[in-house]
Amino acid sequence: MPKMLELSTVVKRSTQQVACNLNDEVALLQLDSALYFGLRGVGAQIWSSLEQPRSIGDICNDVVKEFDVAPADCREDVIKFLASLQEAGLIEAEA
Repeated sequence: MPKMLELSTVVKRSTQQVACNLNDEVALLQLDSALYFGLRGVGAQIWSSLEQPRSIGDICNDVVKEFDVAPADCREDVIKFLASLQEAGLIEAEA
């Protein structure tokens, strides 16, 4: 069962995926399921920020600085987005 995500949770890219940049989009392939995902805008920026494991709080701070979004809305949206990546097997929460 995936770990519940909170602002203090540190997340990292899964080893079961490959990614590449295509113009302004990030293309992801989940290796176990062979599912393809495309990320743009905020999603692509969040993926880029996960080159190193990071806390969700740090990711939210970066998004608020880069995009015109209220911190509370950002936290809710980023956690939902990361939970969907976790469910798809693209990221993992560190223990």
